[in-house]
Amino acid sequence: MRTEQLADGVHAVEARFEDVPLQVYVIVADRVTVIDPGTAAVPEGALERGLAELGLRLDHVDLVLNTHGHHDHRGGNGALRRHNPDVRVAAHRADARWISSTEAYIQEQYLRFAPAWLPPAGFIDRITELCGEDGAVDELLDGGEELDLGRGHRLVVTHVPAHTDGSVAFFHAQGKVLFTGDALQARGTPLWRRPGFFPCYASVREYQASLDYFAACGAEVVATAHEGVNAPHRAAQLVADSRQLLDEFSSFLLQYLGAVVQTSLPAAAAAVHEHWPRYGDGMQLLTTVGAHLDSLVADRLAVRIPDPEAGLLWVRTPA
Repeated sequence: MRTEQLADGVHAVEARFEDVPLQVYVIVADRVTVIDPGTAAVPEGALERGLAELGLRLDHVDLVLNTHGHHDHRGGNGALRRHNPDVRVAAHRADARWISSTEAYIQEQYLRFAPAWLPPAGFIDRITELCGEDGAVDELLDGGEELDLGRGHRLVVTHVPAHTDGSVAFFHAQGKVLFTGDALQARGTPLWRRPGFFPCYASVREYQASLDYFAACGAEVVATAHEGVNAPHRAAQLVADSRQLLDEFSSFLLQYLGAVVQTSLPAAAAAVHEHWPRYGDGMQLLTTVGAHLDSLVADRLAVRIPDPEAGLLWVRTPA
């Protein structure tokens, strides 16, 4: 069996790609709904086989919900639209630009740290392929909506920014299932053949608020994209791991700043990478280290100063 039932009418489909674990979720209601259809190849591969186990086809899918705009969550939108031109795509308005334009997504996500960091050769072509076909977002979400899918299935939308500006979680009220996408980062994404992805969030404050929501929402099943399906005790551990790593990163960077006095973002990221070598470097690392440095500034433990060569320097303030 490729599918796992989480609640009445709610199913998980194993859809890993390359060496990345991935779950896609299907709700069988009046509006057959897919949450995060994966990369471009997932719908006509793992998802099609999973739907067949449920007596469904790709052209039965009425609604696609994207938890955010990354390629491994929205890449399958185009394939589903090919099979059913009437399918509707819903996502938060802050990530709609990335979902509808691969060019904008790559520029704003993977090239924003240039020239301090540039993707390796072939990376952009690979991401472009995983993104699949561009397409419009038909229903813009803000958070706070309640989506009625029929047959008693309702999803409450909560805006949980940090991983991306437009990350959302969907809470299935009937089955008490919470779909988090990548908003619950825990200790990053473990990969099978290479160092894992570093936990990625652009704001410490927003990430902490998202963790508060996950801890208090009352879910009995927490369905993540890359950490699988979790019972309450395991979900609580993911939240605890997330909080612990937040504290570890902040503490390390504060000590590091105390030793070097001032740093650039690439230098700080290199220090973190050396301390946590099980992770890869790159965009995720730079994003999260930048968030923690900005948090130290907000707490008046550091200041940002412009530098003609480094762009920005973070300097620890006197105790």
